[in-house]
Amino acid sequence: MKTQPETSCIKPTKPIRGFPVDHLSNMKPLHSNGITRKGRAAVGAVPPGATWITMPPGATRGPTQRGVKLGLWSFSCSWWSLFLLLLSGWISMLNAQDVAPYFRVSPGQVQTHLEGNRLVLTCLAEGSWPLQYRWILNNTDITHFSPLYTYVIPEVQRSDAGLYQCVVRNRMGALLQRRAEVQVAFMGNFSGEEQRRTVSVGRAAVLNTPTVSCFPRPQVTWYRDGHKIIPSNRVAMSLDNQLVVLSARTADAGRYYVQAVNGLTGQNHTSPSVYLSMAGAMSTFYHLVYW
Repeated sequence: MKTQPETSCIKPTKPIRGFPVDHLSNMKPLHSNGITRKGRAAVGAVPPGATWITMPPGATRGPTQRGVKLGLWSFSCSWWSLFLLLLSGWISMLNAQDVAPYFRVSPGQVQTHLEGNRLVLTCLAEGSWPLQYRWILNNTDITHFSPLYTYVIPEVQRSDAGLYQCVVRNRMGALLQRRAEVQVAFMGNFSGEEQRRTVSVGRAAVLNTPTVSCFPRPQVTWYRDGHKIIPSNRVAMSLDNQLVVLSARTADAGRYYVQAVNGLTGQNHTSPSVYLSMAGAMSTFYHLVYW
């Protein structure tokens, strides 16, 4: 009869009160490959020469505290890496979708506004946000770049007339709008004073149009002694609104004046009088105001 080899081991320590009773719960074998007589692994079997290590109370079989910290740190770093990767992809996508500024509507070539009215110029542009705008008048900057796409003049004056341009920009570049001419309609007063002029009978009398500040060019009508002058084969008006009286007669003497009307503003003004007298005629002398 064969004798079995003796197996020697160190008995496990007695469990501490308040902890699990299982004597294996506080122990951890260095080797666990014990074999029974039938060739099966024996639970808790300890091979020869094996020793037991006593775990301190409260210790677990899981990772150590340092291992937990390292795991949390690795987890945090992985999330930060993922976030940075997504952020870089989002920025790349935005850069790929950037659109340079372009004008949706081109301005009209000429705009006419009444003096004293409110003037609003609009720069209709599109492109990647943010867009900034700047305004130019007669090749001179009148504003700085700002998010405002309109230029407002509360009461437009004659000095505001000129060529306006809008510059729009974003991170892709800048674009200059086509020039738009702004005209200001107004009407001032006539200049000059009453004067006299004498013309010999049978000679031509030419009366120049009085000077008046007006835009656009006014509609001019000549009057004599309060009556509108009707053009005829002897009395005519030139392209410059001069009044031409051919072969003047005694009946042509009198008080002449002009009435000018601005068709846009509706304003009208009357010029100083021109007194015309005929030399060599038996009539009272008339005075003439010449402009």
